[in-house]
Amino acid sequence: MVMPKFLLILRGDPADWQQRAPGEIAEVIAAFETWAGRLMGAGRFHDGRKLADGEGRVLAPRRDGVGVRVTDGPYGETKELVGGFHLIEADSYDHAVELCRDHPELGIGGTVEIRRLDPMGESD
Repeated sequence: MVMPKFLLILRGDPADWQQRAPGEIAEVIAAFETWAGRLMGAGRFHDGRKLADGEGRVLAPRRDGVGVRVTDGPYGETKELVGGFHLIEADSYDHAVELCRDHPELGIGGTVEIRRLDPMGESD
């Protein structure tokens, strides 16, 4: 049986990082590494990355329905932007929540959205 996979979408305020001293940043990075290492040891952590700061593209259908509109982004009037992701395995949503209760993103004021990947196309 294939173990369900969950995408953790990490959101936070990018300005928060600019206000931290280098020693604080090193502590936060160490907390992320410790958390991921624990899940790796259990065979449940598959991948995780911080997104590059400040640049991206947003694609949307044109209003006239012909073609695609590409804009720089992501920009918005929000203090919470997607800053990274993790891909883990868990037995269920409840189990994924338990694995993430001590996620370092929560300790720095961010949020962790948990979404199950659709198992379509996966085989045993």
